[in-house]
Amino acid sequence: MSNPKPSPFKKLFETKDEPQLEPEQPPETTTESNVIQTPTPQKTAPIQEEPRKRGRPATGKRSDDAWIGRTYYVKRSTDLDVEEELLKLKRRGVEIDKSELVDFLMAVWVKWQQGENIDLLIGEFTPRRNSKLDD
Repeated sequence: MSNPKPSPFKKLFETKDEPQLEPEQPPETTTESNVIQTPTPQKTAPIQEEPRKRGRPATGKRSDDAWIGRTYYVKRSTDLDVEEELLKLKRRGVEIDKSELVDFLMAVWVKWQQGENIDLLIGEFTPRRNSKLDD
């Protein structure tokens, strides 16, 4: 009966607890001259102060303490109408997302409850031209 092949991983498990020492390399000699060269010491890698974070930088509303996440229900038809109107605004160069719109409308409502004139506030926000309102 033949002996089974020794496992290539056997040495890994046997020397696992032993400290790993790098073997000392003998000085190299050159054949052209009788000068003995000693190996140069290895340079250590520069120490990084902070490791880079993975992923995109946190710059949105989710990472801004001024904003808080909430969930509200709206009718599907209302949501589709809002999407359509926001798309029209975007084509005219006005960038606004739903959360900014909802935030503005809620802030105006609070001011209206407190007795302020909301017509002035809504007039500042809407990108509609006043001439269209007069027609």
